[in-house]
Amino acid sequence: MAVETNIEALLAKDGFSCSCGKAHYAKVSRVLIDFGALNKIPELIGQYNAKKVFVFFDENTYKAAGERVLQILQTANIAYKTHCFPGERFEPDERSVGSAVMHFDPSCDMVITVGTGCLNDIGKIVANMAKKPYMIVGTAPSMDGYSSATSSMIRDGLKVSLDSKCPDIVVGDLDVLAASPMRMIQAGIGDMAAKYVSIGEWQLSRVINGEYYCGDVADMVSAALKKCADNASGIMKRDPQAVRAVMEGMVLAGIAANYAGISRPVSGMEHYISHIWDMRALEFDSPSDLHGIQCGVATLLTLKVFDYVKKIVPDKDKALAYVKRFDFNAYKAYLSENLGAGADSMIANEAKEGKYDPDKHAKRLDVILDKYDEIIAIINAMPTYDEVYATLSAAGFPLTAEELGFSKKEIHDAFVMAKDIRDKYVVSRLLWDLGLLEEAADELFPC
Repeated sequence: MAVETNIEALLAKDGFSCSCGKAHYAKVSRVLIDFGALNKIPELIGQYNAKKVFVFFDENTYKAAGERVLQILQTANIAYKTHCFPGERFEPDERSVGSAVMHFDPSCDMVITVGTGCLNDIGKIVANMAKKPYMIVGTAPSMDGYSSATSSMIRDGLKVSLDSKCPDIVVGDLDVLAASPMRMIQAGIGDMAAKYVSIGEWQLSRVINGEYYCGDVADMVSAALKKCADNASGIMKRDPQAVRAVMEGMVLAGIAANYAGISRPVSGMEHYISHIWDMRALEFDSPSDLHGIQCGVATLLTLKVFDYVKKIVPDKDKALAYVKRFDFNAYKAYLSENLGAGADSMIANEAKEGKYDPDKHAKRLDVILDKYDEIIAIINAMPTYDEVYATLSAAGFPLTAEELGFSKKEIHDAFVMAKDIRDKYVVSRLLWDLGLLEEAADELFPC
């Protein structure tokens, strides 16, 4: 597959076999990103023969586009029911999903969400449960879930990625997107910058663990990321070309995840640092920010870690001794102290993952030592901290975790704990395997 970033071309190729050995499926059927796209909604609904639709929004997205969407539906004589989530902010958790399900009208034959982030994640779950076609009308180019088949949720206090429904239709009206809060546009480029890390870590896991990897999918994400970086200076001016690049990048990232069948192309350690901060905010009312803002800042933190790894000379005896004295019971207490109830699921996951098992570690370590030159070559091919810093700076992006209100200890601890969020090999697991995690944490993020 040649590197392709034209969304219509990608959708037309849905269901093709790739040299990686997989058949790739985009899952989304139609993507419309253009000026005046809202006016096409009745036509898009008609393609599914929907006669009555259920529309979700919150108070902010109602003002941004929801009111206009309802006017368009009325003019087109399309019946609808609505639910508005109250308040300025809500969490994508059991309570919010329950509210959405209880307000849903089963006589509707399509679900439409007007919004982004949490609203879209909840809408995908409701549409999946109801077995109805799903349309997302984006109100900001702020996250990469527009075309993915998963929902990032909070379940039992832990950030989890749940299988849900990929939107059938994605609508992004550039008039609406360009007028969205600047912080949300910046969140989009932050979420795109995270792909520098995710692609690199995906390659590392291919080398160390033999994990499935598709170079064509990785190249597709990288090409979309380059387009966003090239247009970063237009973000602060709300340049439609820059806004389009970010929105298309968000949609392409979701398609890439669908193609791969895993989240590897789009998220890695930087996402898990953000998840740690979110979990602490729920438990302790500590600071938090938009997902993409946190991911962008965490990308810079993670790139510092990669720069650190370049200087390491592996020591097998040191790594084996480190693992031998590792006290998982003490570490569980550390997780619970810093995350509260959210740590319980992370601790339970280790029983299935076994990443701290000495025998499994010894086998990984042998591979790491044998292929360390290849590992370093992958890291050397990644952009540096300084390069990504310049890109985000051009977009007016916040550049430090301290700017988001996080203390030095919260930064340090998020780095140490991030590897336990998912069963996914990330750079901090490489440092643990090398017996250097705490040394790196103390040197890079002293507290």
